[in-house]
Amino acid sequence: MILAAGFGTRLMPLTRDLPKPLIDIDGRPVIEYTLIALKKAGVRSVIINLHYLGDAIRQRLGDGSGLGLDLHYSYEPEIQGTAGALLWARSLLDGPFYLINSDILFDADLSLLPRLLHDRDADAVMVLYKAKQGQEDIANVYLDGNGYVKSLFKPYPGTVPYLFTGIQFLKPTVMDYIPRTLPRPSTTLHMYPEMLRNGRPIAGLVHEGLWLDIGSMDRLKLAHSLYASQDARADKGV
Repeated sequence: MILAAGFGTRLMPLTRDLPKPLIDIDGRPVIEYTLIALKKAGVRSVIINLHYLGDAIRQRLGDGSGLGLDLHYSYEPEIQGTAGALLWARSLLDGPFYLINSDILFDADLSLLPRLLHDRDADAVMVLYKAKQGQEDIANVYLDGNGYVKSLFKPYPGTVPYLFTGIQFLKPTVMDYIPRTLPRPSTTLHMYPEMLRNGRPIAGLVHEGLWLDIGSMDRLKLAHSLYASQDARADKGV
């Protein structure tokens, strides 16, 4: 499942008429990079949740046949939040599944996640990233020496803080830990902390390659610059 319902507020006015997942990066909408990565990992069917300018996303991607995928859409008349989106699409999620933000660029091998979920006997795998100097994100996912997430937002003894990439692999049972009384429950604010309170194991996978979200104008400029430099190196045969 790809989360694509957000408003893209920090990218206004660019996102006034263009949904953030369709922003072009090197000739391709950013969401397509994630779809391609999922296909490489063996995924064939993908759910995309929609709200803001959702029709534009549906029209651009269609049924997914152009990418060799089977796309389904979960339209939310009122935006549900990252965890609420799972409850809204629950009938479509009948086995372990990826949940990924639609506004990120990465080169992580997604095929590693199901194996890690099994090997760690975990309910979820969060892909994490080490904060770099000057990075505006806050490292607030605390990973222990055995590769398990022990806390979000609050420091935990004997752990190292990492950034959450917005890439995760989940068992459907994680939805049991989403509060039903909140209007827009969040995976990080509500679901994961409730899982930890109940002793449910969450594995962490530290990714050391490319990861970049395009949630702000500065990040978007960086993405364009990064991909332009990659193209230039390719043209030179480097």
